Amino acid sequence: MRYGAQKGFRVSLTPSGTAAAKKHKIEALKEAGLARLAVSLDGSTPAVHDAFRRVKGSYNWTLRICDYARECNLPIQINSTITRHNLGELEPLSKLVEKLGVALWSIFFLVPVGRGKVEDEVTPLEYERVLNSLYELSRQAPFGIKTTEAPHFRRVVIERPQGIRRDGRPVVPMPLGPVGTLPRRSIPWAGGGEVEISADGIGRAPRGVNDGNGFVFIDHLGEVYPSGFLPLSAGNVKRESLVRLYRDHFLFRDLRDPEKLKGKCGRCEYKILCGGSRSRAYALTGDYLESDPYCIYIPGGNRQPSVLVS
Repeated sequence: MRYGAQKGFRVSLTPSGTAAAKKHKIEALKEAGLARLAVSLDGSTPAVHDAFRRVKGSYNWTLRICDYARECNLPIQINSTITRHNLGELEPLSKLVEKLGVALWSIFFLVPVGRGKVEDEVTPLEYERVLNSLYELSRQAPFGIKTTEAPHFRRVVIERPQGIRRDGRPVVPMPLGPVGTLPRRSIPWAGGGEVEISADGIGRAPRGVNDGNGFVFIDHLGEVYPSGFLPLSAGNVKRESLVRLYRDHFLFRDLRDPEKLKGKCGRCEYKILCGGSRSRAYALTGDYLESDPYCIYIPGGNRQPSVLVS
């Protein structure tokens, strides 16, 4: 942690919600240069969270970690994975996240890889409802919201300003950036637009990232993947240049070329903005360029919100 901070990186960490995360360890991480602490919270109650994590006591340990972080003024991020087990938890969980005073709520949409199972997925229609609910929440929440493996959230945000609420009132357009409780500043970005920078120094890109496109994952053995959910290695940093692998390997070049997308993702007018989850496409079809099976959008002039908040 200290080495990374000395090199000028803004370093964040996601510890497991266990009893091993003591207060003096959190304080030591802050002293070493940790910029933000992220913890996984998948339910608003111990029953829901512990059942998903399969570790009794994980919920209380996780909240204790948040207490320790607040006590040493370390910004907090909450990571939550949407599954059929906690689909009805979105509202109470969002209230708990607000109570914890976090900088960012990061919502992960399940990819059936590793221990993730297809039977734990919610339906594509339910995902659409969640994305629309997150849009509504983002307009009033005192924290930032981002999605992982749900790039079609960008399409929802673009569509909703033209949409109508269930009460008949028009939806007021919102900025694409997060709201956030921490003071923020913007700096110009060479690729165009501005990067939003939180008080903890961690920025949000002005354009969306996707598997292998603005994102790279290196595992504990040095293997280089497009993301932690797309288990195709392009090489190893112990033997090859990370820069060369990211720039030149065919896997990364394919993932950065929207013209190579297949099916409805390839026909979609949002393919540059969104591109679908390449990890989910690979997990369910075996082809990382196929359409995202969990997006219900039909390309071609569908400007109405597919599903409004129920």
